[in-house]
Amino acid sequence: PLSSPCKQSKQPLQPEQGGRTPGDKAALVVIEDSTNERDTPSLQNAFLLFKERRKAQLKEAGKLKRQAEKKRNNPRFKTELRRLFLEAARGYLGVPYARRFHDPEWCTCEGCEEKGEQLYHEPLFLDCCALVRRCVADLKEQFGFKLGGGNQSYQFDTLPVRVDSINKLKPGDLIFYEGKYYNPAAKRPKHDMVHVEIFTGSGEKGEGTIGSREQKKWVKEYDDYRIEKSPRWKLVSYHFVKIDTWLEGTCKSFCPVHLWPVTTARRKTATKSVFALSSSEDEAADGDDCCAP
Repeated sequence: PLSSPCKQSKQPLQPEQGGRTPGDKAALVVIEDSTNERDTPSLQNAFLLFKERRKAQLKEAGKLKRQAEKKRNNPRFKTELRRLFLEAARGYLGVPYARRFHDPEWCTCEGCEEKGEQLYHEPLFLDCCALVRRCVADLKEQFGFKLGGGNQSYQFDTLPVRVDSINKLKPGDLIFYEGKYYNPAAKRPKHDMVHVEIFTGSGEKGEGTIGSREQKKWVKEYDDYRIEKSPRWKLVSYHFVKIDTWLEGTCKSFCPVHLWPVTTARRKTATKSVFALSSSEDEAADGDDCCAP
């Protein structure tokens, strides 16, 4: 019979100085190399993971769109969705603007003093554009999509229907604020859009809004959409924008100059891979140049 190629030698290996056999070192090298291969994903594996995540995203987007299209057959669909959109926004009243404006040890800012709480430790933060994004995400089955992670400039570009008077708005429409920063070194947002709020039609004059205006405070409901003075920017213009395009299930950039990606993930991975995708792009609160007064 043929002998096995793995048959051990009758002569045992003699240990080297230090107590190791000559094969021990080689074995250690093999083990270390195989561990590194497992811990470091290859480019091919990264691409496959990217394809799987992207496929899941497209599948979810298609499912949301089909579900929403069925509901749009109801003639009261848009009116009801506007109501739900405002209801979602009111559900976030009191949520602070951003953690980075509060001291983690003991904050004595006007917001913490007024509320009597340490806002740094709150579980959720929403700046102006994150509030809009979050409300749409809460109603993704009704809208048929989720907003990308872009700021108020991105949201402005996805809504092409603009009107010249606040009297032409309905509750749930948006008001965008165009402004110029006093600080010349400040990053300039596209279209100079520095803020956004949700129109409610409430207040004494019927010109109320919900928004996250103040960096050291929280989401509030205001009787007046006007911001007379900001310490950070000078107001240029108000833009009264209808959300009908969203209500019809369409969310894409209509701006010929700024071609936003389909999904605008805000979180960067450590590897900065072109295949990296954010799995929670609509959940983060601040950090996307969303600029309130």
